[in-house]
Amino acid sequence: NAYGIAANDMVKECLAQLKEIFENNAKPNYERCIAISTDASLREMIAPGALVIISPLLGGVLFGKNCTAGMLSGALVSGVQLAVSMSNSGGAWDNAKKY
Repeated sequence: NAYGIAANDMVKECLAQLKEIFENNAKPNYERCIAISTDASLREMIAPGALVIISPLLGGVLFGKNCTAGMLSGALVSGVQLAVSMSNSGGAWDNAKKY
């Protein structure tokens, strides 16, 4: 899975840097670790991003404009409901931490 591959790359980089730090008194290269994490994130977001772009286009071409309108309005309504839910549950968790 993606997490395992990125974590394995990060561990390898950290071990290599640790060896350099102990042997040559080198400074850690934080930018390399950030690059590993960023590259893995971007690589794994290609498929979901393509799905978001291609779904309405494919639905419109195959089933017409009503399909595209329904898909986009359904995504908008469900996104608003999810945002309200997450906002309320986040506030509840924050208030629960105070006790």
